[in-house]
Amino acid sequence: MRNLIRSGLVVLVAAILISLISVHAGAADSAPDFTLDGLSAKKVTLSSFQGKPVLLNFWATWCGYCRKERPHLNTIYNEYKDKGLIVLSVSTDRSVDKVKNYLKNIPADFIVLSDADGRVAATYGIRGFPSSFLIDRKGNVVNSFVGYREWTNASSKRLIDGLIGKE
Repeated sequence: MRNLIRSGLVVLVAAILISLISVHAGAADSAPDFTLDGLSAKKVTLSSFQGKPVLLNFWATWCGYCRKERPHLNTIYNEYKDKGLIVLSVSTDRSVDKVKNYLKNIPADFIVLSDADGRVAATYGIRGFPSSFLIDRKGNVVNSFVGYREWTNASSKRLIDGLIGKE
């Protein structure tokens, strides 16, 4: 009897996993649109960059891996900005002043936005920092990453090249 129950549980779990995989195996998901305040108080809307490839990065000032990743993001942005790459960096810190002070020591060459209430991070299902999304010119998420990424290495550059090349 116990083996029969175990077998039934295994089949149930397998069926659930197969259904979850098939839901996510289709076309790329559209990136949820949002509007956030930039650090200069200018509002920025993700959909305003439609037609351009976007690297969307969520981070926090207390995150050591975010600090380690920042120089790579600056380098990749400066290397690819003339090819149209947009880097949007979304801070989840509650204090904009804290973010501004942080950026005095660890500058960002790209757009930094504030998600102080965590609404956008929740929409994107952020569960760890840093988290990044590559969004194609049509506004679809084509890759997502949780954790530190060395954006200047060969595999990351191949992903960016592929994103830039997609029409």
